[in-house]
Amino acid sequence: MKQYNEAGRAACSYLAGWIVDGWRSATILAIAAFSQPTSAQTGHFPHARETNEQLIALYDKAADLCVRNPHRDVEVAVACQSMAIYGMALNERGMCRGKQDEANAFHKWHECEAGSMRFPEVELPASFR
Repeated sequence: MKQYNEAGRAACSYLAGWIVDGWRSATILAIAAFSQPTSAQTGHFPHARETNEQLIALYDKAADLCVRNPHRDVEVAVACQSMAIYGMALNERGMCRGKQDEANAFHKWHECEAGSMRFPEVELPASFR
């Protein structure tokens, strides 16, 4: 549990710098920039029941709170961490947000291809490993 908490704090701490600027795309770029193995390689969510559209809606809701809120409330930290987890789940399903050669403002969800931005692995609770 300690490792999970430390990973969550590190991710939220890094994202907090981007929250102040209020740039959703910059946050996504920051998350994608730390890509290690993609979640598509590990399969954390093979039995998830949400549709891609539902996951994208959840991601957007979390991003609205995370990116546009200057406060350091627990709710904001959870929203920022949630963005990364929703991104991992969508990457697992072959969906990516943005491409490396396009401006951040134009990043949209699309089927992953060469040059697509992917989310990094986020430490999950043991039941998802």
